[in-house]
Amino acid sequence: MLTSQSSSVAADRQTVLERLNRLIAAVARSNEFQRERLDGVFLDSVDDLRQIRPIDKDDLLRDQQAYPPFGRNLTYAAQQYVHLHQTSGTSGSTLRVLDTDEDWDWWRGCMHDVFAAAGVGPSDLVALAYSFGPYIQFWASYVGAGAVGANRIALGGMDSVQRLETIREYSASALVCTPSYAVRLAKVADQRGLSDALSSVRRIICTGEPGASLPVVRAQIEALWQARCFDHAGLSEVGPFGYPCAEGGGVHVNEREFVVEIVAPGSEDPVAAGEPGELILTAIGRTGFPAIRYRTGDVVECCETPCPAGHTDRWLPGGILGRTDDMAVIRGMNVFPSAIEQVLREFDEIGEFRITYYTEPTAMDEVKVEVELAQPTQGRAIQARLRTRLGLRVRIVPLKPGILPTPSGKTRRVIDMRQVPGRRLAAGRGSG
Repeated sequence: MLTSQSSSVAADRQTVLERLNRLIAAVARSNEFQRERLDGVFLDSVDDLRQIRPIDKDDLLRDQQAYPPFGRNLTYAAQQYVHLHQTSGTSGSTLRVLDTDEDWDWWRGCMHDVFAAAGVGPSDLVALAYSFGPYIQFWASYVGAGAVGANRIALGGMDSVQRLETIREYSASALVCTPSYAVRLAKVADQRGLSDALSSVRRIICTGEPGASLPVVRAQIEALWQARCFDHAGLSEVGPFGYPCAEGGGVHVNEREFVVEIVAPGSEDPVAAGEPGELILTAIGRTGFPAIRYRTGDVVECCETPCPAGHTDRWLPGGILGRTDDMAVIRGMNVFPSAIEQVLREFDEIGEFRITYYTEPTAMDEVKVEVELAQPTQGRAIQARLRTRLGLRVRIVPLKPGILPTPSGKTRRVIDMRQVPGRRLAAGRGSG
């Protein structure tokens, strides 16, 4: 856990090396999925980690499809796992992630560091503005806030007005949500005469989508709420690797618990400071569902300038800038054009289609699908199935056949009109 001393010095490399070798030995012994990569590996330095072939989410998904339901990336017997979550990814399948009690304690410690870095403590009441479900955002935030001694109130199952009324009733001092939802809540408060509900909140911790590390977005949230806004970063299959930099903005990678590499997308070549690259992470303290040299797909830029707070952990001033693939993050949910197309193609007499990501005046990101339908009444059924499959409401615009251009070569099927630059990484990329 972060302390005044450990947060201002780099993680001890020798300690990290010893922990890495213990992790690799334990995983290689009994984890069928990892054994081929790790068998016989012993590191003489942390840099030797690069000799291990990286893996990514597709590798884990293929393994779970071949060995359902949980795959072989399990170091222990099934009965030792007591926490089951799943990713919000929509690339065709959902990744199931299991943790032992020991690994969940590790999650708790990493999330402690997130809340501690944001200044949350025993005097706080934290409102968690997430729906209940199998996604890890709510559960990790719940245990993390508890780890710093804060009280917590879950706002699942409530609409925005009810959430605001609950925040007001209990004078919640901290809020955890996506950055776009922080803006949305503030605007609803203004529209519904509930602006006084914002007055008790002093800190907002954002997650689930890019934005809170971007100065323009952070400034907007802080102006609307008159509160500090913090970012953090994590992945279900890796862990909560980024804690907020309270002075300089963005996030720091928790190098006591993660080994970080930033490489050129599609390669293993390190990028220079200030250049965008893909984040490869190794979770040092997670043994049951290990992530060793895991290609996250997240694009970041590292800064070698010391942060104003004096942290020496790797600083990512822009947080997570985007994705290496054509994914879009809409209200905290991962959306792939290929997943939308998969649903569309399940219906008869579907013509061409076009996907548009855009930002509403409320600052909420949305998805619109224009689709050629011989039977316009199919639109409602398509919308319902997309909502079930993606966990997201998608606006369907039925069109007469022949309206959209027929794809030829690299004809664009995806248009990104969102207002936040950090979310426009995938602009214009096709889905097929």
